[in-house]
Amino acid sequence: MQSTVRSPRRSTSATQAQARAKVPTAVLGTGSIGARHLRVLRDLVGAPVSAVPVRASRRWELEDQRFKVCSTLEEAVAGGARAVVVATDTARHMADLGAALKLGCCVLVEKPLSPMASGLAELARSINGTNQRVYIACDLRFDASLLHFRQRLPEIGKAHSVRIECQSYLPDWRPGRDYRQSYSAREAEGGVLLDLIHEIDYAVWLFGPPSQVFARLANFGRLGIAAEESADLYWEAPGGTAVSIRLDYLTPSTHRNMSVYGEWGEIEWDGVAQSVSLCCRDSMERRDFPEGPDATMRDQDAAFLEAASGGDADTLTTFAEGALAVSICDAARRSSMSGKFEAVVEWRAM
Repeated sequence: MQSTVRSPRRSTSATQAQARAKVPTAVLGTGSIGARHLRVLRDLVGAPVSAVPVRASRRWELEDQRFKVCSTLEEAVAGGARAVVVATDTARHMADLGAALKLGCCVLVEKPLSPMASGLAELARSINGTNQRVYIACDLRFDASLLHFRQRLPEIGKAHSVRIECQSYLPDWRPGRDYRQSYSAREAEGGVLLDLIHEIDYAVWLFGPPSQVFARLANFGRLGIAAEESADLYWEAPGGTAVSIRLDYLTPSTHRNMSVYGEWGEIEWDGVAQSVSLCCRDSMERRDFPEGPDATMRDQDAAFLEAASGGDADTLTTFAEGALAVSICDAARRSSMSGKFEAVVEWRAM
């Protein structure tokens, strides 16, 4: 028997927090993702927000959109900001996070936390010496369909195999902008492995961290970029579950899905269709979650402001979890070069 259930918008602590979390917030970096944070924070969360563009030429456009614009992060904090969203290019994340911490702010850093794990231990020590909170923007943890997937996952029993795919076409990501000039194209801070680190984050969130990774990263020369165009990863999660992940910038039709096979059945998440399908013994069920494109960011940003006010930080990706994801990427790069499994090095020891 198969049933399709169309679910209404869920009620979560993050959604409820919208009425409470009005922490004045600055968004540092106003490119595509920073501009989206600005709009979501102001229009959907209802928080007082100021923009801190990296490029001065953005100021007039932002003012036309009726955002408060500050020339520096210091100016934004002097104007009342107590929380900061770091949405600059990946190579700047550590420096910008450090600057926000020195100003006494709680921080949400866009993924990935850093291009590599080296130096994160020292930064963590400085965070631990304060009352400030730092989180990583992995908003898929707030996706209604993925949350439902997580809730229903135990129904298939012990999982033995996980297959994750996230495939799309990089030139289609930012219409009107040359993708070869974006951070995604740069070898030192871009590439599909770091760009799609969401998949690594939720794989660890759901199934636990690996001790070692086997990977193959490839650049076929099809996009004319310096960074890798595809990445294939494999590891065993605690308990022996085999996890394989395919990431690429090369596929014209967008795919984002996860299939898990267990002792009693299988469950599939389709992140594009926003659906969860469960096949267990003799029953089959599909559930759809019709959400707007900004729903996950809205809930994530509201949860961040709630946490910045001293509230519950459940579901948000912590600094340590973000650092672990980067460490897994480091191991994947080493594995691709060596052709062998490589250990995931403890980032706190680096």
